[in-house]
Amino acid sequence: MFKSCIESDARCGRGLVTTETVIKGEIVIEEIPFARGPKQNSGIVCLGCYCGLQFDEDGDSLDRCGKCDWPLCAFCTDSSEHQLECKTFADANVRFAGNVGEDGVCSQLDCITPLSDLKPKDSYPNDIE
Repeated sequence: MFKSCIESDARCGRGLVTTETVIKGEIVIEEIPFARGPKQNSGIVCLGCYCGLQFDEDGDSLDRCGKCDWPLCAFCTDSSEHQLECKTFADANVRFAGNVGEDGVCSQLDCITPLSDLKPKDSYPNDIE
């Protein structure tokens, strides 16, 4: 199993500690994420892999989903990560404007992470279960 356990310390409180020597790069603990999505106040990112994307000032880019028109890179066109958002946005006819403020932030993407919290656990890709 994993080489870690939870301990309590009067000064530092509760924390995760290793129970054996750990080699650099070795997995100490593995957990399913609570939520997945772009961080708040980010630029425009792919909704499949969350890598940054380049959009013109007027919101034009080829990096868009063919079904819902939201940001999606060419590598993630069949991504299961984007399916819930895609269906939600396509059904509601909500289009991605691609607007980025002077600070480089695309506030329209701030809805993605809370929306991902609504995903049932069995809808996450197999690589994180």
